[in-house]
Amino acid sequence: MTANEVKKPGSAAEIIRKIEECKRHLQKGNLFSSIVQFRDVLDVYISESNFQATDKSRLTAAINNFQRQLVISQFFNDIYGKVYFRDNDFSTSYDFLCQLIKIKEDEVADVLVSEEVSQKLNLDELNKDDQKTVKLMISLVERGESSALHEMVGGHDNLGSLILSYYNESGIDSRKSGNIEKAIIDYKKAITVSPNDENLYYNLARAYIDSGQKKNAEASITQALQINPDFKEGMKLFKHIKNHEN
Repeated sequence: MTANEVKKPGSAAEIIRKIEECKRHLQKGNLFSSIVQFRDVLDVYISESNFQATDKSRLTAAINNFQRQLVISQFFNDIYGKVYFRDNDFSTSYDFLCQLIKIKEDEVADVLVSEEVSQKLNLDELNKDDQKTVKLMISLVERGESSALHEMVGGHDNLGSLILSYYNESGIDSRKSGNIEKAIIDYKKAITVSPNDENLYYNLARAYIDSGQKKNAEASITQALQINPDFKEGMKLFKHIKNHEN
């Protein structure tokens, strides 16, 4: 490769490569990594004013396309809420992502220093290394970094079970107290820890029923039955939902 072929950080080819990385992060479920990288893409694009017309058109299309992928990503909406981007309004998108990232980091920090969370997780009963691992797992859940989370849980089953119980029990407590919206969020976070647990989808379906979201409830309990077709409580809830469709 000659000196003229080296890709500059702000070159069109390098930006396209980074957008592809954003897509891969999104596909793997590493949401925080995806939006942080996308924010950096927007920063470079906005700062660079010397793109050729063909490159600018190609980059604009690629950025708009990725924004649309974020908007329709259910996992992204579950973790970060429903968002909208306007085509070609990249300065607004950049400012919004900066704010979103800061809010999420503040939320993660609040969870990690919460005395209530520490008590529920019984952190004092763990050694220092396990405490650090649990906190890292929590931060991955809160950021929506599911791929990295699953790798870590795979190597620390006992701590993964602790995190799973924390989010599931938080969902149960929230539902009992009438905070259905938070219960739904907590159950979804529990599912990111253990995506093949039919009981979590059952709990999520019940919360959806409480909030009047029957289609989502049916989708959740259907997922539970796909994981375990012999799940008797799931069958009962599915029949209940179908019998009260109208």
